[in-house]
Amino acid sequence: MKSRAIEYLNKDPLLYMGMIEPINRNTAKVLYASTDGVLLKEQDSGAYMLAVENYEKGVQLIDSLTECKLLVLHQKYMVDYAKNKFDLNRTQYCFQAVYTSKDSIEIEQNLHIKKLEVNQLEVISEHYKMLAKNDVEKLLKEGKLYGGYKAGNLVGFVGNHFEGSIGLLEVFPKYRKLGYGSALESFMINNNLKEGFTPFVQILEDNIKSIALQKKLGLQVSRDTLIWVY
Repeated sequence: MKSRAIEYLNKDPLLYMGMIEPINRNTAKVLYASTDGVLLKEQDSGAYMLAVENYEKGVQLIDSLTECKLLVLHQKYMVDYAKNKFDLNRTQYCFQAVYTSKDSIEIEQNLHIKKLEVNQLEVISEHYKMLAKNDVEKLLKEGKLYGGYKAGNLVGFVGNHFEGSIGLLEVFPKYRKLGYGSALESFMINNNLKEGFTPFVQILEDNIKSIALQKKLGLQVSRDTLIWVY
């Protein structure tokens, strides 16, 4: 099943890297894989992820789920059906950027970057509002968040989301436009490479600055968007 899933998803690896990597990292349970689509459950995030050739197959696979609170779709024509099926009402459309090189990125800024501790939960939650506080706490406990320090001062942070994407990138206002965002993301890319992973990032479709940053760092951006439904 895993090999069939990878074969299908490799038709568009930029768009589907968020499904490919959980399979490669052994955090995904493949529920269906054939020439007309793939359905999996990413275990760490609890998200179901779906890629299909047509609407009819999408309906069939969505109907195979008894309940779902978090879903990643890759075809826009499945959004309304999934929202109605599971009574979900929020969506986020994202481009996916993938670092396809095996070479580390040279970090220009001299930041001291290290894992953040659970006792830093409040400062992280104060500056990052896209995850619930308990989710941030869980990431801290799992050692998935890193802070950048300059002269002993925390200037920002970055990490890996539960499903593996690089994100939670935040530079505190007074330290912006100094290259620290590039340094933090470059660190995470290099860290993922050391672990044998393919680094990938998901960017809200209207976040022009972040898309520009990905291209600057050498990531390739998908042509189409994926959709988080919750």
